[in-house]
Amino acid sequence: MNTKQALLIGVAFISLSGASASWAAPQAPEGGPTVDEVVVTAQRVEQNLQKVPVAVTAIGEEELETRKLNDLNQLQLVAPSFQTTTDNAFSLRGVGSNIFLPTVDSSVGVMVDDVSLGVPLFQSNGVFNDIARIEVLRGPQGLLFGRNASAGLLNVVTNRPRLGELGGTFGAEYNNRDTAAGGNFGIVLRGTVNVPVTDTSALRVNMLVSSQDPIAHATVTSPTGAQVDQKQERIAARVKYLWEPTDATSVYATADYSRERGAGGIWDRTLRSVGAGTYAGYLTSIGAKAGPRNLEYGIDSASGNFRSVDTYGVSLNVSHELSPNLTISSITAWRRYDLQLNLDTDYSTLNLFNTNRNGSNNRQLSEELRLAFDFDRIDGQVGVYYFGSVNNGYTQLFANFGSGIPNFFGGDFSTRNTSHSTAAFGQVNFHVTDALTLIAGGRLSYDRVKVDISQDFGTYVNGPGLYGPQGNFKFSESNTDFSYKIGAQYEFTPDIMAYLTYATGYKGPAYPQNLGSTAFDPYIAPETVEDVEAGVRTTLFDGRLRLNVSGFYEEFTDFQTQTYDSVAALFRLTNAGGLRAQGVEIDGVFRPTEQLTINFGASFTDTEFTDFITTCYPGQTVAQGCVAGQFQAKGLAPAGAPKFSSTLQAVYDIPLGDNLLTLEANWFRRSSVNFSPNGDPGTALGGVDIFGASLTYRFGERYKASLFCKNCADEYVPSFLSHVTADPTAILQSWNYNSVRTIGLSFDMDF
Repeated sequence: MNTKQALLIGVAFISLSGASASWAAPQAPEGGPTVDEVVVTAQRVEQNLQKVPVAVTAIGEEELETRKLNDLNQLQLVAPSFQTTTDNAFSLRGVGSNIFLPTVDSSVGVMVDDVSLGVPLFQSNGVFNDIARIEVLRGPQGLLFGRNASAGLLNVVTNRPRLGELGGTFGAEYNNRDTAAGGNFGIVLRGTVNVPVTDTSALRVNMLVSSQDPIAHATVTSPTGAQVDQKQERIAARVKYLWEPTDATSVYATADYSRERGAGGIWDRTLRSVGAGTYAGYLTSIGAKAGPRNLEYGIDSASGNFRSVDTYGVSLNVSHELSPNLTISSITAWRRYDLQLNLDTDYSTLNLFNTNRNGSNNRQLSEELRLAFDFDRIDGQVGVYYFGSVNNGYTQLFANFGSGIPNFFGGDFSTRNTSHSTAAFGQVNFHVTDALTLIAGGRLSYDRVKVDISQDFGTYVNGPGLYGPQGNFKFSESNTDFSYKIGAQYEFTPDIMAYLTYATGYKGPAYPQNLGSTAFDPYIAPETVEDVEAGVRTTLFDGRLRLNVSGFYEEFTDFQTQTYDSVAALFRLTNAGGLRAQGVEIDGVFRPTEQLTINFGASFTDTEFTDFITTCYPGQTVAQGCVAGQFQAKGLAPAGAPKFSSTLQAVYDIPLGDNLLTLEANWFRRSSVNFSPNGDPGTALGGVDIFGASLTYRFGERYKASLFCKNCADEYVPSFLSHVTADPTAILQSWNYNSVRTIGLSFDMDF
């Protein structure tokens, strides 16, 4: 079979199955340009990307550096299937939880060095420092990775300590956002030191300090002494110790801490439009005008406007090779966060809704024991997993809506959510022939969740609290699930591999932090998914082109999401009856010459609810489907889900003696989205184009300096649109550090 015939068979395979494809590259003839080989751990073992039957986009350290990407929120600029809105609401293939609660896992899981980060707030401090690679795995991944990755997973791998090597790196980055109203300044300092401790052990220490002015400017009239933190300040440290006493044994321990202060890039929220309500004359009074380029808002809360998050973690990863065919591993991890905040919820110097106070802490413990085996025709792994978490929190909301009466309207609750999950899992790959591999795996999970709620004991002029009935409430529930995966992959030639898999996924049950009514059980049922995926991975033109194409069809049942309660002006946790996602994804690298590399990707996705009763948007009529305040969102896309997104990057190297000049340019394209699942016209956002570029000069092997811009055309791109709690006729827009142009300089050195 020649290459052309095999390629035609691979294309037919994708067409018949509605499937996905990814390809791997052999080395081209010596002396010719080839794309670099990529090693991933998408199946929890190191494999060449081209041999992995999973839809995955791998972003290496070099690409993160050339694009100046600093945290998880910016990954959408390199992985088109991945989208992010506000409060780390991640989605893949248009599927994401969009749940702004610290007690519910995201449908898109995040793992760092084999440890699940659990609830989304742990992900907020996911600043990139000393990263080896990031793998964006699409489709259900809970079989082998931790838990609750029903829509996909971000697998972050950092650099391990290096034995026998003394050295390190230092980097400084200066950012100037010349059109941001809140200020122009930003700086990031990074440092890494690698120290050999003995012949068989080494220590690696990472430090990061970051300070960023906010995007939006706030007019502040808060009383003297009120805490108003507008900048975003971050400090992070990670210590990693590796000990390899024998060739068969590895002990890897880590400890990390991060401190984040301020609302910049998170609560930069301004008025996009106003109706005839409360805000009609307000903006004029502060010299601002509502619109897509408005970067002005106000603060007057006596409780301040601040956000404080501290996260801590330790982990121990021990592996031992029992024999050449068997390796046993244990991964133990503990994590905690502490959160304190207050938000002036009316985003103005009007005393309308000035107090949204929240405090919480979360502790989680996980243990994973796995046995990997690799025999002549069979390989895979089996294991057991435990995860437990406790979340304690309180919230207080006070508003007077311009009445001049303190605590005219409000609510309060304190809560304790606990979750325990145990699982047994395994996956086997049976190599029938050198070309054909059959895949089978399963995971048996048992979850138990519990919540203790005490709510609305405060005194409010306008009757009972807004959260629901006053009282103390306790609920608990458990669930057992079996999810599995079957499939096959076939290697037509060393350059072409195709695969087809069917998998089910699972995300465990949950409880909200408050009880809206005694008329219904607040239990949130588990989220499940059925996924069909096919793919082809190939390398063409003597190794110059690697092309990954993915096709998929997914059906979610009891999808966990939020709906907005317009009466109580609150988001409430609920299950959507059904959600469907289908589409095609493309990833590729083309290296036509030694100097030029082109990275590209695209996602064509049709994601929509098949059954979701949600609330109507303000002003929605019966003719538009609103009945008694409820709306059937069947046929509409989830919040923030585009039909199309793409990325394109070109990198050109110019050797200059012992030095190197690198020119880089990139383009991100996304079609229109709506940030409300009920089709609210006020929260719709048109398509966006974001362009970036950089110029990097490397001085020998040790030094490099870069001039770069992100969002070079300064297209104002809000990360989220929503109605204002204090005035439903007004639309609020959220800004992050991708939203406006950034021009910067960076310098890095190795020592």
